Amino acid sequence: MEKAIIIYGSTMGNTEELSEILEGVLADKYEVERINVLKAKVDMLKEFDLILLGSSTWGSGELQEDFYDFYDELDKVDLSAKKGAAFGTGDESFPEFCGAVDILEDKLDKLGVTVLVEGFKWDGDISSEAEKQIENWVEDL
Repeated sequence: MEKAIIIYGSTMGNTEELSEILEGVLADKYEVERINVLKAKVDMLKEFDLILLGSSTWGSGELQEDFYDFYDELDKVDLSAKKGAAFGTGDESFPEFCGAVDILEDKLDKLGVTVLVEGFKWDGDISSEAEKQIENWVEDL
């Protein structure tokens, strides 16, 4: 069975909750490990077939504060044979809605990761509708 890793950064808990839903949905197809970005090391990504990075968006479309060190370290690992995608939460009232998802997706692409699907973006609190949308998103992975 292929292995997937979900690495998330969450301040208010919404992106963490999305990562939990994502883990549950992926469990039928992958052996899944979910980890907070504060505990993640970039070298561990070599062990996984599918890499999913999730961050809430802050300020003017910026990454969640815990994600910066990990993000900077990503350049030190070869991920060119990997598949991946990005996900996260934000607030649609801001012009850079879910900008962190775009930042992570761009980074994956620059690292040679095959980005399988456009990043999943969710506005605000997690609802049952979010779970349905995550299920639909995972179908394209």
